[in-house]
Amino acid sequence: MIIWGMVGNSHDASLAVFVDNKLAWASLSKDFSDVPNDPDFNWTQLEVAKQSYGLPDKVIWYERPFLKTLRQFAAGQGWLAKENNIKKYLNKWGINCPIEYIDHHESHAAYGYYTSGFQDATIICIDSIGEFETFTIWNGTGTQIQKVYRQKYPHSIGLFYSAMTQRCGLKANAEEYILSDYAIKGDRYAYLDAIEKDFTDQKMLKNGFWQVRFKENLHRGCNWWRPELQSEKELIDIGASTQEAFERMMMRISTSASFKLPSKNLVLTGGCALNKLMVKQLKPNWDSIWIPPNPGDPGSCIGAVLGMERTHIDFDPKVWYNKV
Repeated sequence: MIIWGMVGNSHDASLAVFVDNKLAWASLSKDFSDVPNDPDFNWTQLEVAKQSYGLPDKVIWYERPFLKTLRQFAAGQGWLAKENNIKKYLNKWGINCPIEYIDHHESHAAYGYYTSGFQDATIICIDSIGEFETFTIWNGTGTQIQKVYRQKYPHSIGLFYSAMTQRCGLKANAEEYILSDYAIKGDRYAYLDAIEKDFTDQKMLKNGFWQVRFKENLHRGCNWWRPELQSEKELIDIGASTQEAFERMMMRISTSASFKLPSKNLVLTGGCALNKLMVKQLKPNWDSIWIPPNPGDPGSCIGAVLGMERTHIDFDPKVWYNKV
């Protein structure tokens, strides 16, 4: 049985090939096209997979298009719904096998947990947005993962960070790493109080988890915020304060999860897991932390299959194609 896990038609397209339930190969489209964050597959990439391992018996897609369409209409982005016919999209690439679908955040959680080597873990998935979910916590035990907390659109920590990236004159969904560097250059406390007051509503819930909600829908940015702040120093300080606010949110989420759930192994996935400064702040709460390679959407090509199969694998990061 040959199964392809696939991510695409949005950003950061990727492909994983499983042969008889063993991960054989994984690749990012951008490594074949040289297009940053390439949303589409690449003919050379697909041909390598076909020639090396054979055509797929089925494809597992990393999210549910119907739910994504509902969210897009709810967000006033109905024009994007035409892109969600995945069967038609894959036919364009010569792929005509059966397709199965799995929840976006379940793909993230499965990728992290089933490659971690842990037999139990607390799994935290935080990104910009899945279908509706933007932040989920899971309990991993043995071969099972169970969702125990979720936060839904438009309340998104990932969208907050991307919106502030854009506010600082950087490119959202591409240059967030530059914003995190501002925390080293700038004053982390210059606008911290203003950011927390103007954007967030945070509290401990009765169920023991920390809730982060936002006063504005930040899906389309926040360039309206404090427009008088435009100098280079002011923008760097906004970035530094954003990083501090982000780290505090994550620390509260992490701390509450560490008290609420039994495992002291943390699996961190989703695009927010790429923030190295934040990860350093989480370490005191946990015995071990696993962040898989490509923890954002690209890694979900592997997670989509593992989430369906509910099985651990002996994971070697070298399975990812590395363009030399």
